[in-house]
Amino acid sequence: MQTRTGQDSATPHVDRTRVIVDNSKGAEPQFVSNLQAALSTAGFEVELREPSPRAIYDTTVHFVVEGVCVRVPEELGHHELEIVAAAVRDAEARRRTERQRVRAVAVYQDETSHVLAWIDVFASDGL
Repeated sequence: MQTRTGQDSATPHVDRTRVIVDNSKGAEPQFVSNLQAALSTAGFEVELREPSPRAIYDTTVHFVVEGVCVRVPEELGHHELEIVAAAVRDAEARRRTERQRVRAVAVYQDETSHVLAWIDVFASDGL
């Protein structure tokens, strides 16, 4: 695969584009850490939003549709979005249980509620 800089690489890589791993609802810390690492490895500059002190995320009691999401800049291209999806799938595959692996991660456009993609570990490559 060729990067935008024209170098060959086995791992997809992007220029230092800033993305946000939004964990303000308090999702699983290990998954968030894996997701942050996967996005950083792919070349993104990653900002982490920590859970607010009032965040309640207890999947043994509550069903939460969305725990963590990724926020990307409006100008992010399809190629870069596919790299985000691959990083999410990598982090998803590392979740401890099958039950946790079925949760999808939303990718939002900036600070809007516009979902560009829902990504889960079982989807095929690409978006």
